[in-house]
Amino acid sequence: MNPRVSLRYQRHSSRKLQPLARLVSGKGLTEALELTKLMDTQSAALVHKALKMATSAAESKEMDRDKLFVSGIWATEGPKIKRVRANARFRSNRYLKHLAHITVEVAEREPVTAQRQKRVKKDNTSQKERAKSKDQNGTKN
Repeated sequence: MNPRVSLRYQRHSSRKLQPLARLVSGKGLTEALELTKLMDTQSAALVHKALKMATSAAESKEMDRDKLFVSGIWATEGPKIKRVRANARFRSNRYLKHLAHITVEVAEREPVTAQRQKRVKKDNTSQKERAKSKDQNGTKN
């Protein structure tokens, strides 16, 4: 079973986390950690934190850190916090604060054991051209 870690109820919109999740998905774990560490956004900091948690969870299951990659990452909506802001003429407006859940799953990459088959160059000549060349060489069926 692959380790799965989730950061829940983060004060950040899931819509802003999803492009970063798509960027990190499928990459090696060390590459993803470096990528999110260099970014200067709040969403990158949250994803970096989740990736570090996933790394420690994988190491506790005695998985090789060099073979790990991000097999899945999800940024889903959490509950919304309702707030009220004062407005002109003693009125008030409601607004929402969005929360998000970040889930990261890591797995070990399997080594490629199947050897590649040799590619045979395909003959692109037509049957008529092959028949002509046989006639010219003197080998007729």
